[in-house]
Amino acid sequence: MLQSDKVKEALAAVEACCGHCEVCSPDCSVFIARRALQGLLDDLLAYEQEEQQDDANA
Repeated sequence: MLQSDKVKEALAAVEACCGHCEVCSPDCSVFIARRALQGLLDDLLAYEQEEQQDDANA
C-alpha cells in the first residue's frame, strides 16, 4: 500500500471525528490534524507523481 493511501485513510478517520461545528476554529485539534494530514497528502502525491515521471523518462 502506498503511503498516500495510508494518509488518505487517516484523513478519512480524522474527518469522521469532526463534529462539523458551525464555526471551525484553528484551535480545534481536529482542524489541526486535518490540515497537517492534507499537507502531507499533497506532498506525497506530488512526490509519487514526480517518481512516475522519472520512471517514464528512464
